[in-house]
Amino acid sequence: MALKHVRKTYEDLGRKDPLWAVLSFREARGNRCDPEAFFARGRDEIAAALAYLGELGLEPARERALDFGCGAGRLSQALCEEFREVVGVDISASMIETAEKYNRHGDRCRYLVNTADDLRLLGEGEFDFVYSNITLQHVPPEASTRYIREFFRVLRPGGVALFQVPSGPRHEPGSLGARWYALRHGPLRRLWKRLRGKPPVEIHYVNREWVEELVREAGGRLLDLRQEGSVRRSRVSYFYAAVRD
Repeated sequence: MALKHVRKTYEDLGRKDPLWAVLSFREARGNRCDPEAFFARGRDEIAAALAYLGELGLEPARERALDFGCGAGRLSQALCEEFREVVGVDISASMIETAEKYNRHGDRCRYLVNTADDLRLLGEGEFDFVYSNITLQHVPPEASTRYIREFFRVLRPGGVALFQVPSGPRHEPGSLGARWYALRHGPLRRLWKRLRGKPPVEIHYVNREWVEELVREAGGRLLDLRQEGSVRRSRVSYFYAAVRD
């Protein structure tokens, strides 16, 4: 059950401090996050993302967009200002409850709880744009790699996916390295976080070359790779921009 602990962590955070759980600014902890500033950041992020795609010559149709890992709806609400319809998906029911509370776009924005390690609740070829940021990095690779494949299944031909995930050393499934990775990034990290009085949030990565392989195998074509943030130890985070052929 790769997602069992991820779900529990974000159900707890969604009940206690949902807006802070998304952006985690120290000054916003304890339900001190200003909702207006929270959603303004979402609008700025989506505007920058679409401008970036424009620079690449990518103009997804403005019909349906998917916000994967929507949390409290920060980006879903911003996407609604650009697309006719938006679906936000999250593993946490408590986060979805908060997102619905802040929904200002009625039926044009729909939120779904998804606890599976795929997107079977969504049909094939339903979306023109899939966006995901600061979500896959909290998901174990055995699940995040499935989600990446699913992004291209739910996209229409010509649809665009823009998603972020950190990169690091590659560990083949079933190998000693993969087992050590699972222990270190799962129970050991959660324990270390609890001992320090912090939420047991997991941090994961998927090797860049592996992501590129996943995109190709899923019927996607990678058009650009953008480093996001600074290099930390042996890891660096990337945004992947790809189109479904």
